[in-house]
Amino acid sequence: MDDFPRCSAGRRAVARGKHGRQPARGPAPTRAGLSGRAPGRGRRHRWPHRRAPPRPAAAPRLGALAGAATAAVRAVKRLQRVLFDDRFSTALILLTLAQATAVSGVLTRVDNLLYDLGQRVITQPVPDDIVLVAIDESSLSQLGRWPWSRRLHAALIDRLAADGAKVIALDIVFAEPDTADQPADALLAEAIGRAGNVVLPVLLESSRANGQLLETLPLPQLLEQAAGLGRVHAELDADGIARSVFLWEGVGTPAWPHFGQAALTVAGIQPPGLSAVPPAAMVPQPFALVRDTQRRVGFLGPPGHVRSVSYAQALTGEFAAGTFRNRIVLVGATAAGMGDLLPTPVSGLAAPMPGVEFNANVVAAMRDGRLIRELPRGPTLLLTAVLALLPLAWLARLSPLAGLLASLAWFIAVAAVAASLPVLARVWMPSAGALLAILLAYPVWSWRRLESAGRFLDHELKRLRQELGAAADAPARETVTDPFQARIHQVQAAAHRLRHLQEERRETLAFISHDIRAPLASALMQIDSLPPAQQARLRAPLTRGLDLAEAFLRTSRAEMLDPARFEELDCGAVLHQAIDDAYATARDKPVRLVRTIPDDPLWVNGEFGLLHRAMLNLILNAIHHAPPGSAVELGLRAADARAEVSVTDYGPGIAETDQARLFQRFSRTAQASGGTGLGLYFVRTVAEKHGGTVGVATAPGGPTRFTLGLPLVQH
Repeated sequence: MDDFPRCSAGRRAVARGKHGRQPARGPAPTRAGLSGRAPGRGRRHRWPHRRAPPRPAAAPRLGALAGAATAAVRAVKRLQRVLFDDRFSTALILLTLAQATAVSGVLTRVDNLLYDLGQRVITQPVPDDIVLVAIDESSLSQLGRWPWSRRLHAALIDRLAADGAKVIALDIVFAEPDTADQPADALLAEAIGRAGNVVLPVLLESSRANGQLLETLPLPQLLEQAAGLGRVHAELDADGIARSVFLWEGVGTPAWPHFGQAALTVAGIQPPGLSAVPPAAMVPQPFALVRDTQRRVGFLGPPGHVRSVSYAQALTGEFAAGTFRNRIVLVGATAAGMGDLLPTPVSGLAAPMPGVEFNANVVAAMRDGRLIRELPRGPTLLLTAVLALLPLAWLARLSPLAGLLASLAWFIAVAAVAASLPVLARVWMPSAGALLAILLAYPVWSWRRLESAGRFLDHELKRLRQELGAAADAPARETVTDPFQARIHQVQAAAHRLRHLQEERRETLAFISHDIRAPLASALMQIDSLPPAQQARLRAPLTRGLDLAEAFLRTSRAEMLDPARFEELDCGAVLHQAIDDAYATARDKPVRLVRTIPDDPLWVNGEFGLLHRAMLNLILNAIHHAPPGSAVELGLRAADARAEVSVTDYGPGIAETDQARLFQRFSRTAQASGGTGLGLYFVRTVAEKHGGTVGVATAPGGPTRFTLGLPLVQH
């Protein structure tokens, strides 16, 4: 049967003629030619305009599709490697947790708890220029039930003004006339006018639930005499704790400053960083509460931290002269029955702070620049990401226990900084997201590492089963639902198979040492009786076979070395023995052996026979490559808690291409002649089994220096 090559469309491109000859070169044959008829016979003439268009070649398109598919598969594999990378996956999980927590605010209570902790632990000195006049239980018992006559307030203002108060801030609402004593309102207005430094409060309240907000101002006659007006306000968070204030508020427009800022303005003090001009509303919002510039308060200390004088004592003059001179005086209720109490970070819900003392803390914070700004969203998210991902810098490098302790220390450090930052730097950053990520960094990292270790173990166990055969699965065929227990069974099965292979290896070594090496050695002794020509022809291969068997046997013993057999050896004595054993070979070359070995012993743990053979291999290798008449330098010294044996020859050196595979099994350089290719591999195996290293420093045409390093015994 004739074979025809096919074109891209799958048709035969070449046809045999009538007598089996190939048709002449030219256009592809028609169907008549392909059917076996002679060329030109029975053909139809095709006009050019009726010629069928050639079919497009499918191979280029298929090749392009195959290339695109291959590139897509590679991209997917790269993406899988990245996603399954322990660091990347852990970082992605921690970053997602931290950012989601920071944006959603689900752990705002944790942030507030840290803020409260910092305010409680770090207190400020008692201000000397702020004094409270407290409407306390003692004053209520002496002056009667509240409300009192406004004549008393007028008398108090006169008394405080006479003592030289810088500003008098009355945290008392005078929104309605005194119907019981109408002249008292006029007396109070006159007292306010005489003092000239009285600040009155403004209330924003609604007449009913969900009703329209109204601005409640003092009586008109009091309003005319007041030196300043301020909004009495404390913003309660979701947990009911007052931590912040708005600097400007109002209905429709933020027209009213905070009560504390109004008091400082009347006292002639411009708080740092605060504007005395109300901000303009971006969009008018009639009948709506408009606020601007929220700040957290840096508290002085717990309730009672600010100095106070009882209202009754101040009214009757029972205080030392100059008590109020050049001081900011705030007058307000501190008695529990008055209802003007606020839970604060420094007091909590159990022992709330009086409203007038809260205002005193606001006044001190404004004056001293201790109002606390919240970090903007962008820097907050950036710092949260950095703090959350930083544990990955040490988790991959430290042991599990050290990584756990380092993560806990980092968690405590970040929490401490977050609590103290508002007090020390006047900046507040919600850190609950970062703390959550730091707290979960060690568990997530351990989980990802276990997953990675499990995948690696499954892959290796699968490969091991393939290499060891069905016998590796024999002890593990029982059904196990726990994946971890299944892996244990597979490891036990593999270990069982490996022990069996180890026994087979010992039997193989015994076979080599006796059934192969012994006949070769016997044959070498018996060829002396043969004619010289036959001796020359047989001695070389027999010697090479014996050397290869012995080298293989020594290498296998080195690979099976048990460190429990080690004993303390003098490295210098072992090196002297190896040099003595190589002396005859060096004399025949001839090559001089120059040794530099200290008299003091250098003790190492090891197996004498293998260390001796490793040093002898290095010496014989140097003698083999050293030029006749040259010297091989042998040295021993202690360096960095290691005994360093050096062997230097002045031969042709080793090419750079050969250095990378110099210590591999069955590896020989281009200049080497003879040998088994196991000598330097044996040296590397012995060095590694003893916890040491072996290296070479050489260049073509220069000296070659082999170095064997062994750890010294630490007594």
